[in-house]
Amino acid sequence: MTTSATFPAATAGDSRPCNRCKEHEGIIDLRGAERVCQSCFAYYVSTKAVKRLEVLQRETAAPRSSNGPKGPRKPQRYLVALSCGPSSTALLHVLTENVRQQRARGQKTARFEYVAAHVVDDTLSPFSSSEDSTIDAYRERFPDAPLLTFPLSSALSLPSIDWVALPSASNDLPPAQRLSSILHQLPSATSRADIRRLLTRHVLISTAQSQHCDALLLGHSTTSLAELTLTETAKGRGYSLPWLVNDGAVPVPRSPNAPNISNGNSGDSTEPSTSPSQSLPVYSPLRELFRKELLTYLSQTTPPLTDLVPASSTDAGGAVVSHRDQSIDDVLSRYFGEVEASYPSVVANVVRTTGKLRRPGETGQAGGDDGQTCGLCGMGLDELGDERWRGEIGDRIETEAQGGMPKLCYGCERSTRG
Repeated sequence: MTTSATFPAATAGDSRPCNRCKEHEGIIDLRGAERVCQSCFAYYVSTKAVKRLEVLQRETAAPRSSNGPKGPRKPQRYLVALSCGPSSTALLHVLTENVRQQRARGQKTARFEYVAAHVVDDTLSPFSSSEDSTIDAYRERFPDAPLLTFPLSSALSLPSIDWVALPSASNDLPPAQRLSSILHQLPSATSRADIRRLLTRHVLISTAQSQHCDALLLGHSTTSLAELTLTETAKGRGYSLPWLVNDGAVPVPRSPNAPNISNGNSGDSTEPSTSPSQSLPVYSPLRELFRKELLTYLSQTTPPLTDLVPASSTDAGGAVVSHRDQSIDDVLSRYFGEVEASYPSVVANVVRTTGKLRRPGETGQAGGDDGQTCGLCGMGLDELGDERWRGEIGDRIETEAQGGMPKLCYGCERSTRG
């Protein structure tokens, strides 16, 4: 991946033909000092994404039966995680355009089908009017893309989360207020942002299964993957990076002894959960594109999609009003937003280096030899590594001796207990 790139549009009076098609004026500076036209740039972005989808299809396609008919394969079904940010919006547009082009070429059956899912953070108030108007705008802009919405508080009913690990809240409260109370009791802004992200991931994985999807597609760009790498490392989840950052199958979170209510105060518990699959492919088709390239892509569509994206998600370098409520995620997002502008190769190298990390185990298991996973993030427990971290900072916590406290990875333990 060539990364010595700058992305500003060409200035007036500096016109030259597109370096690729040679037919139209080059108006966008691409990587490697190329200047391309609007059509070639759109093709460049969509090709990057489609090639990653082809990798997904090769790695996850079911083998054909030697005795059965040799007809066309059944199209794979994807769940697209829509955060309404620039990357996921660009991914939704690329998929929509690709399906439209397949139909325009006369293909009766598309190579894939998809449904989009947006998780609404209903713990924030007021949220309904702005969220509803945003989703309505997406439905109007993408009429052919099925778009489902789920409240973040729907995570309260998921047995894949061990709610005993989180602060308790009254069962008499409505779900949104109950979850808001739980998050409010966490020790820091970083903790709250971290748990919100984990709950969103649980809801998306659960939705992918309930919608019978073959894979979950995330809108991560190179920039956001670099942010995720450093944020998860800083939080103490470095062991899980190969599953959190790289493409491939991830274990479906399971907590056999988790209660089926939000806080576990009643002592009731569910039977061990039985998932239709032990693992789920999670891919980021835009992983080879920078955030700024995707913002340019959104501005070049007809009509432009930039109006759909909240301004807060496109201005990573804006002024900081208060540092008190900033999380690690916010800090690193701002950092990589600035680094990407001048040193995109640094951003790409972070992701490329993470891509070389090997997963200690096969696709159905993300833990040690005993297969134990964290009760919150669902990733494997690095028993020796977590214990070493606690020892080095002088904070050994005997979780097993504390009245049945759940086993957590080091990162989730820090998020819930400070």
